[in-house]
Amino acid sequence: MIKLSDRLQIIHDMVPKSVVADIGSDHGKLMVALVQSETITKGYAVENKEGPFERLRSNLIRYHVNDKITPLFSDGLKDLPRDTQTIVIAGMGGLNIVKILKAHPEKLVRVNTIIIDAHTAVPLARKEICQMGYAIADEKIVKEDDIFYEIIKFIKADKAIITDEDLEFGPILRQEKSATFKEKYQSRIFEIDTILAKGSLPKARIHSLNEEKAKLERYL
Repeated sequence: MIKLSDRLQIIHDMVPKSVVADIGSDHGKLMVALVQSETITKGYAVENKEGPFERLRSNLIRYHVNDKITPLFSDGLKDLPRDTQTIVIAGMGGLNIVKILKAHPEKLVRVNTIIIDAHTAVPLARKEICQMGYAIADEKIVKEDDIFYEIIKFIKADKAIITDEDLEFGPILRQEKSATFKEKYQSRIFEIDTILAKGSLPKARIHSLNEEKAKLERYL
């Protein structure tokens, strides 16, 4: 069995039984694990860089899943087959994820689930994907190599009501308030205190930092 990082394992556990496409698949470990766990029997591993694509193909053969997972040397959703039901996009910035999804809206017609791991612009990704006709069904936060990652699962919905607080902190994450969630924002509060303690800041900057600190404390 292939071993996944904690982050990839969380993504794996969110994937429903379906035809899955992993966009930016890199080494293909997620797709291998999904087949090994019998979560999926068919999927597509999409990669647009030659080196990673060759590693991907080699791994699919090495783990004997190349009869179930089709490697595609392609950009984003451009060449995605019509039977795709779940899309995973992990390890990219939120702006790039949104750009990929919006570039080919026709490819989302049969897609019921989108799972993302956005490394930047997470609130924007939440907002844009909800506006595409999806609602947040699950969220997890994990710390890996001193970096916090928010993994979000969207499902197709007629309407998604989401507040500004939901966009920033996550509707599920801020309700669950896991130890990792608290650690993330406690570390930010410590960072703000350190900046304020140095002094010599413009009044507007001090006001902004104090407002941010007060907001974070409300959600801990």
